[in-house]
Amino acid sequence: MRLALPLLLLGLLGPFLSEYGLKLASEALILGLYAMAFNLLFHQAGLLSFGQAAFFGVGAYAMALLVSRAGWPFLATLPLALLASALAALVIGFLSIRLTRIYFTMLTLAFAQLLYAVAHKWYAFTGGDNGITDLRPGGALGESLPFYYLALLAFGLGVGFLALLDRSPFGYALRGLRDNRARAEAVGVPGFGHLLLAFVLAGMLSGLAGALQGALQRSVFPDYLFWTRSAEAILSAILGGSAAFLGPAVGAAAFLFLRVAVQAQTEYWPFFLGLVLLLVVLFFPKGLSGLWAEATRLARGVRRGPAGG
Repeated sequence: MRLALPLLLLGLLGPFLSEYGLKLASEALILGLYAMAFNLLFHQAGLLSFGQAAFFGVGAYAMALLVSRAGWPFLATLPLALLASALAALVIGFLSIRLTRIYFTMLTLAFAQLLYAVAHKWYAFTGGDNGITDLRPGGALGESLPFYYLALLAFGLGVGFLALLDRSPFGYALRGLRDNRARAEAVGVPGFGHLLLAFVLAGMLSGLAGALQGALQRSVFPDYLFWTRSAEAILSAILGGSAAFLGPAVGAAAFLFLRVAVQAQTEYWPFFLGLVLLLVVLFFPKGLSGLWAEATRLARGVRRGPAGG
C-alpha cells in the first residue's frame, strides 16, 4: 500500500507534464530503478560494487543491437536485455564475490572498465565511440507520455519485486550475511550462493534500466559502461539514504533535478553536486529520507506538546 500510493500519484501526474517534463520524469524513474538495484547489494548484502555500470550497459547494448541489427521491436528486446545482463552478472559475480571489501569493489570496477574498453574499440559490433543511434521505439512508445507510463510500470514492478525480496527469508539472510557473514554461514546460510543470487538480480534490474535509458535517449554509447555511470547509482543511494527502502529512488530524483538545475546555470555542476553531497554526509548521514523522517518526528512532537499541556 505504501508503494501503491506514490505510483498512483505519479500515474495521475503524467498528462499534466510537458514534453520536457515527461522526459525528465522518465529518466528519474529509470535512474531510480537503477539505484534501487544497486542498493540491493549495497545496503542489504553489504557489497559496494563500483561496476554496476557493466550491467546497465550490457542491457542497453543488448536492446540496441537487437533493434538496430536484427530489427526487433523494442518491447521484445527487454526480456533478452534482462537475460544478457543477468548472464553478465552471473559470470562477474562468480569471480568477484569470492573476494571481500575493497578487493571486491575494485574487481567489479575492473570488469566494468574492461567492458567499456571493448565497447569503445569494437567498431564493427558496437559502433565504438560513435555508438548506436536511431533507437526510437516504434508505435505509441515513440511518444513521451506512453513511454513515461512504460518507465513507471518498469519502476513499479522492479520496486515491488525488491520490496517482496526485502521481507522474504532471502532478504533476512542477506542482512545476516551483511552483519556477520561467518556467523550467518555457521547457522546454515549459504553465503556465496545468496550473495551471487543477489548480484545477479541486481545486475538484471540494472540491465532493464539500461535498456529503457537507451530507448529514452534513442542512442547507446560506451559511456553507459563507464565508471561514472556506476557513480550515479552510488551517489543516488547516498543522497537519498540507503537505509530507507525508497531512499535511493528519492536520491535519484534529487540527483537528476539538481544536475539539470545547476547545469542550466554553470558548467561546473560537479563542484556544486560535490558540495551538496558533502553537506549531506556531514550533517544528514541518513540522507534526504532520514531528514524527512526526522522532520516528521519533530512535527508530531510539536503537535503532541500542546495536547499534552
